[in-house]
Amino acid sequence: MNWDANRDEEAIRNYNNLKVKLEQTIKKVKNTANHRDAKGLLIEVQNEFKGLKLIRENREELYNKLQAEFLILNKKIEDERTSYENEAALNYLKLKNEVDEAVFIAYNPKSFKESWDFLIEVQSDFKGARLHPDQRNELYARLQDAFAKLKEYQDRGPAIDETEALNNYKHLKVETEEAVSLAESTDDIGQAMGTLIKVQEDLKNSVLMRDQRDELHAKIQDAFRKVKAKKEELSISISIESESNYNEFKPKAEELLDVAKGTTDFHNVRESLKDLQHEIRESQLLRPQKEELYAILQEAFEILHTNQNKDQETFEQESTLNYSKLKAMVEEGYKHAETSTEYKETREFLKKIQSEFRGIKLKREEREQLYARLQLAFEILTKRVDDFFRYKKKNWELKMNFKITEMETLTYTLKEEIEKDEEYLEELNDQLDIVIMANKGGNIIDGLKSRISSTKLSIQRKENEIASHQRELESLKKRMETEE
Repeated sequence: MNWDANRDEEAIRNYNNLKVKLEQTIKKVKNTANHRDAKGLLIEVQNEFKGLKLIRENREELYNKLQAEFLILNKKIEDERTSYENEAALNYLKLKNEVDEAVFIAYNPKSFKESWDFLIEVQSDFKGARLHPDQRNELYARLQDAFAKLKEYQDRGPAIDETEALNNYKHLKVETEEAVSLAESTDDIGQAMGTLIKVQEDLKNSVLMRDQRDELHAKIQDAFRKVKAKKEELSISISIESESNYNEFKPKAEELLDVAKGTTDFHNVRESLKDLQHEIRESQLLRPQKEELYAILQEAFEILHTNQNKDQETFEQESTLNYSKLKAMVEEGYKHAETSTEYKETREFLKKIQSEFRGIKLKREEREQLYARLQLAFEILTKRVDDFFRYKKKNWELKMNFKITEMETLTYTLKEEIEKDEEYLEELNDQLDIVIMANKGGNIIDGLKSRISSTKLSIQRKENEIASHQRELESLKKRMETEE
C-alpha cells in the first residue's frame, strides 16, 4: 500500500512540475518571434514526457494541451511560408519585368547616363526583396550582364578580334549546347541551374561578336525558363504526392492511436506502429505533415507504454491471489501423496491440481516453485506405488502403465513449462523494445538480453528432456507389447 501511495505521490508531483513547465513554455512560445525557435521549445517539453510516471488522465490532459500548441504553431509556420511564397512570386514577376527592360536598354542604349541610372535603380530594388535564391541569382546575373554590356558600350575599347571571337564562339557554342541539353534532360534542378549560370558567366567574360553573344545568350535564357518551369512542375508534383500520402497515412495513424488506447495486445500494436513509422519515413511528405504524423505515433507509443505498465500492475495483483489459492491446493496434494493409500484417487487429484496451472496468471518464479512442489508430490506417490508393487509380479502390467502415465505427465509438465517460457520470452522482447525506444541505459538492455538468452537455453533443455521422455515412453510400450 505504501508503495502505491508513493507512486501516486510521485505521479502527482511529476504532473504539477510538468504542468508548470508546459505553461511557462507556452507563454514563452507566444512571445517568441522566430517560429522555428518556438517549435524547439515545445519539442523540449514533449521530450519531458518520455519515461515520466504520470496518471493516465493527467498525461492526456498535458499532452493534448501540448499538441494544441503544436497545431497553432504549425499553422503559423505554414501561413508564414505561404506568405513568403506569394511575396516571392510577386517580387519575381516585378523584378523580371524590370530586368528584361534593363537588358533591352543595355543592348540598345541611347544615353549612357540615363541607361546606367536605370540599371542602378533596378539593382536597388533587389535590396530587401523576398526571392527564392535561384530566382535572385537568375535575375541578378542577367542584370550584371546588362551592366557589363553597358560598360562595353561606354568604353568602346579596341576593336574585337574576330578570329579570337570565332574561336571563343565555337568553344562556347558546344558548352552552351551541352548545358542546355543537360538542363532539358536532368531532374536535378540545382545541377541544371549551376551549369547554366557557369556558361552565362563564361559568355560574359569572353570576347565575342555581338550577334554571337546574342545567339548563345538567348539559348541560355530559354534554358533558364525551361528549368524554372520544370521546377514549378516538380514542386506541384511533390505537393500533390505529399498530400496524397498524408491523406493515406493520417487515418492509419489515428486508427492505431485509438487501438493503442484500448488494446492489451501491446506487442502486435507496437509492431504495427513501427511499420507505419517506417512507411512514413520512406514516403514523400512535406515536413509539417511528417512532423504531425510522427506526433500522433509518438502519442500512441506513450499510451502503449503507460497501459502496459498498468497491465503489469493488474497481473501482479491477480498472480498474488492465484498463488495463495494454488499453493493451498498443492500442499494438500503433497500431503495426500505422502499419506494416502488411495493411489489412483490421489494421482487423479494431483492431475486436477496440475490442470489448474493452465491459463492462470502467476509470476514465473512462483509458478516454477509450485510446479516443482507438485512434481515432487508426483515423485513421492510414484515411489510409494513402486514400493507397494515391488514384490507383486501379478501387478506388473499396472506398474508399467503407471510408468507410462508418469512419462506422459512429465512430458505434459515440460510442455506447460515451455509454453510459459515462450510467453515470458515474448514479454522480455517487448520490454527490450520499450527500453530501446526510450533510449534507457545499456545496463538495462544488457540485463534483458541476458535473461532472453537464459530463457532460450531453458526452452531448448526442456525440449531435449521431452524427446528423451518420449523415447523412454516408446520403449516402455514396446516392452508391454512384448510381454503380452
